[in-house]
Amino acid sequence: MEEIQAWNAFRKGDKLAFEKIFNDHIRILYKYGSRFTTDSALVEDCIQELFLDLWNKRDRIGDTDSVKRYLLGALRRRIIRKLQQKTPLNSHVDTENYDFQLEANLEEILINSELQDEKRRKVTQAFEKLSKRQKEVIYLKYYQELSYKEIEEALGINYQSVRNLLHNALKSIKAVLPQIINVIIILFINLFI
Repeated sequence: MEEIQAWNAFRKGDKLAFEKIFNDHIRILYKYGSRFTTDSALVEDCIQELFLDLWNKRDRIGDTDSVKRYLLGALRRRIIRKLQQKTPLNSHVDTENYDFQLEANLEEILINSELQDEKRRKVTQAFEKLSKRQKEVIYLKYYQELSYKEIEEALGINYQSVRNLLHNALKSIKAVLPQIINVIIILFINLFI
């Protein structure tokens, strides 16, 4: 509720509310933007342009029930547009053909626990097999904790497509889980021996 109040106050010209929105979302936006490109300057520029446009057009911006979803969707579109502008004329980047990077927390756990290279490789392979959209949906659902409806609106795809993407991604990852769970159990047992 506080987020929506800040949004409405910002739309009326409240600079402190605008600053609060910026400060509350800058890290999330940067992490999300960095999933599309390793060009940190491009991500920073897109975030800066996004907030500049928001401020300049504040009196024309509508209501939202999720500031986070609104900002993520706006940043996504802006980054994809910039990437399209940077590509050579003979290669076209559309909203389906972009590079979205997803690092698995489970993979980090495996690496930090010094598990065998084989297990780490299987986790990496499971995530590499996911489509770019599947990676993005997983990121938005589990890293940013957006609802299906919020993901639908942020990505501009229908609700069933979001559910299908997530279902198929999790199904693909679950195929690797039995092997990983065995390794985690062995590690857990070794902690108490």
